Amino acid sequence: MKQYLDLCHRIVEEGHWIENERTGKRCLTVINADLTYDVANNAFPLVTTRKSFWKAAVAELLGYIRGYDNAAQFRELGTKTWDANANLNQAWLDNPHRKGEDDMGRVYGVQGRQWAKPDGGHIDQLRKIVDDLSRGVDDRGEILNFYNPGEFHMAVYVLVCTVIISHYWAILCI
Repeated sequence: MKQYLDLCHRIVEEGHWIENERTGKRCLTVINADLTYDVANNAFPLVTTRKSFWKAAVAELLGYIRGYDNAAQFRELGTKTWDANANLNQAWLDNPHRKGEDDMGRVYGVQGRQWAKPDGGHIDQLRKIVDDLSRGVDDRGEILNFYNPGEFHMAVYVLVCTVIISHYWAILCI
């Protein structure tokens, strides 16, 4: 919680107002804010200083883990988070890569589960990480990246979140 509150304080003290063209809102922003949480003791970093829609957040995370690319799939999990982006975003409605109602394109979860390779194949980044960790492979290259600039034009969003999850630990490297 302290990290979140410290970040809020930093945004208020050091932030700059930016016009968000996608939402039409002004946003007070800072660059490069990282939050790191130790969840070793089965703790979950839920913000308690404001109302949190944790069921929707968990549903959205589950959709990413499953590689969902359709707002209807997210609704089935109990979240309407993607409805407006998939069906009311004029830029996406006009995009030739859109496949129809509720389609979101190659968004976060798709990138995590079906990262396109140059040879036409795909890499399941999440499966690779889970398999390697299950076999005891300790590799600082275990990175889950949800942002693919080469397919950015094939997704509903303008860059909202750059999500890169890195996992690595070492006791001593000599």
